Amino acid sequence: MIDERAKFINSLYLRNLIEGNFRENEVKIKAYSVEQSSEVIANEGSFFMKRVLIKYTSRSTTDGSLSFIVKINGNAKGRNPRDRDVYEGKIPSITNLLLKCAGNIKFVPELISITQEPREVFVFEDITANGYHAEYIKSGLNLDQSKISLQKMAFFHAASALAITNDPDAFEGYTVGALTRDTGKFYQDIFKKITHPSNPLQIDGMIFDKLKTLSTKIVPKAIGDYTRTTPFRVLNHGDFWTRNIFFKYEDSNLVDALFVGFQSAVVGSPLIDLLYFLNTSVEYSTLIESRDHLIYAYHETLKFVLEKLNYKGHIPTLNEIHIDILKNCALELTYLLAIAPILRANTNIVLPRDQAENEVASVSEKELVEIFTENKKDITTLLYAFNDNGRLDWAFSEGKIKGLIGKFQK
Repeated sequence: MIDERAKFINSLYLRNLIEGNFRENEVKIKAYSVEQSSEVIANEGSFFMKRVLIKYTSRSTTDGSLSFIVKINGNAKGRNPRDRDVYEGKIPSITNLLLKCAGNIKFVPELISITQEPREVFVFEDITANGYHAEYIKSGLNLDQSKISLQKMAFFHAASALAITNDPDAFEGYTVGALTRDTGKFYQDIFKKITHPSNPLQIDGMIFDKLKTLSTKIVPKAIGDYTRTTPFRVLNHGDFWTRNIFFKYEDSNLVDALFVGFQSAVVGSPLIDLLYFLNTSVEYSTLIESRDHLIYAYHETLKFVLEKLNYKGHIPTLNEIHIDILKNCALELTYLLAIAPILRANTNIVLPRDQAENEVASVSEKELVEIFTENKKDITTLLYAFNDNGRLDWAFSEGKIKGLIGKFQK
């Protein structure tokens, strides 16, 4: 079945693309195919992906072949200036900052072209042709995959911190991310359903009682955690999870990871990416056993790169990151219960994004039950870990403190 939104991809379009970007002349298209990517490349909000395979002749060859990925805006009039700026401006500048201390580090597939007509289209190299592939979402990432993802992102975060310090005005358009007062309504509805008196997910009694007490406070506090101004700021990917990461192996050894899908990029605390990744992407058994190890690997790399870059600002210590994680318990709880189960289930449920043109349908109680059932044991284990270090008690502590303030003010 022909996708009407991709009908503009024809012989004329492909000829112009090759002649304009691959230094070929007198191109004639022999054959081409447009197909849904077989790899798990995300349909990112209003965008969708196609892989294009081409056979052609030109002045220099009689047997030319190319493949690339086309990212198409499903909204014919839609434009995403942030996504374009990340690929054309921010990533090249971040890469350049790393040249002297780390060499040429590649974070994303090569951008071949961006066009605005007949609709917004990004053309990228086909990284699967170069040995990169995505992992199965439901299984989650193992320890090695998780570690290399966090280490690579630590390089990106470190260089972005320096870029923000050098030119803060260049990042003014990155103050609003995917978790806002508007999108928070979607997640608040999930917590309302999770903590319904009927306990539809059959969460253990003590944990359920605490979640019920917190249910109306979690998302507002999470939004505050997400949007707060911090002394150390980085450019976060904003949707840093399995589907947006591609891995490369050489002789069965994991050697690299590349990232895609930056349209929710946002400046803020690095915990926005770190906690999102840990809860949405790492296989549950690894997260339960090796969470601290992964946080250490991220921080060790972040500190190393910042020092190599001669970064003059305050570099967070590992202890400060752990303390910050405790303080941002509502944000992590939102990731763990309202976002991660939906992403890990690989459903057709659409999460709200800051650039979404249309309202997103809420998740039904039946859908939630189906989503949670598969990973209920692991989610419960993680909730008990939350409870064991007091991260489900913050509402009670706040209440006591406010009560004391009231007494002292009389």
